[in-house]
Amino acid sequence: MILETLILQHILFAVPMTNTERDYHGYTPMDYDADSEADEVYQRCLSSLLTHAPIGRDDTVVDIGTGTGIVALELASKCDHVLGRDIYDEWLQYAREKAERRSIENVSFDHGSFREPNIEESVNVVVASYALYMAYDEGSEDELRTAIDGLVALNPRCIVVADKMRFGPTQTPNDYETLPPMGTVANLLAGAGFTLTDIEIITESVGVLIATR
Repeated sequence: MILETLILQHILFAVPMTNTERDYHGYTPMDYDADSEADEVYQRCLSSLLTHAPIGRDDTVVDIGTGTGIVALELASKCDHVLGRDIYDEWLQYAREKAERRSIENVSFDHGSFREPNIEESVNVVVASYALYMAYDEGSEDELRTAIDGLVALNPRCIVVADKMRFGPTQTPNDYETLPPMGTVANLLAGAGFTLTDIEIITESVGVLIATR
């Protein structure tokens, strides 16, 4: 199970793991940051998210599946407070250290998941970046619906999904992951009372959806 988790984390950026990495189980938060910085598609997706997400100066934003805090730390300058949530304590600690090194004080990181976000504050915007697709990969549409229901339960005015999903009619076979169709993600958001107000297609398998209510 540990190895499967490490592989899933690594293929977020479509970077093949070497046999040595698989044997060592040594993929670290630093590796994740290095991969994300080098990955053009990820950087384009991040740029689109930052450009198009309707976030105001007084907003409280939740970054669910925050990982090493890449998105949360970028959003900090755009809003009042960012709450980063993830299930991996080591990565959360690394994100806290990054925030401290950069003297970013309006970001906090804590344990949380799609099912149990661990949020008590009133929330304006929820961001899910390169994390929501895993729910579909692991449990198909039912698990994806449960994950989106967890986001909707936070009662935000806007949900931003910057993620892997299938924009084309077919998907190239992949040994690691099955991506949700964009239409499925959009329909689940619509069923929860949100209207899709913006779609930014980065590639046929990566894009940004903005849904508001």
